[in-house]
Amino acid sequence: MATSNNLQKAIDLASKAAQEDKAENYEEALRLYQQAVQYFLHILKYEAQGDKAKQSIRGKCAEHLDRAEKLMEYLKKKDKAPAKPVKESQSSDKRE
Repeated sequence: MATSNNLQKAIDLASKAAQEDKAENYEEALRLYQQAVQYFLHILKYEAQGDKAKQSIRGKCAEHLDRAEKLMEYLKKKDKAPAKPVKESQSSDKRE
């Protein structure tokens, strides 16, 4: 079965996302995972032929979405983290 341009693009994006993820470039990895999922969803809706192909693509979507959600949570916590110690130290100063 020949792969469509969109499928190849989705695979390439997912592969780059995994590389960025491994290199701890989480913002870029997140962006790439999201793009890959968009391509996979497009393929699922318009191009996928047969149940096996659709099932495989759904699996990839779920896998990449799950990782993207974990990265989003991590990045949100990381963004909030620097503000917390300041607030905690101020509140501990009030107790003394």
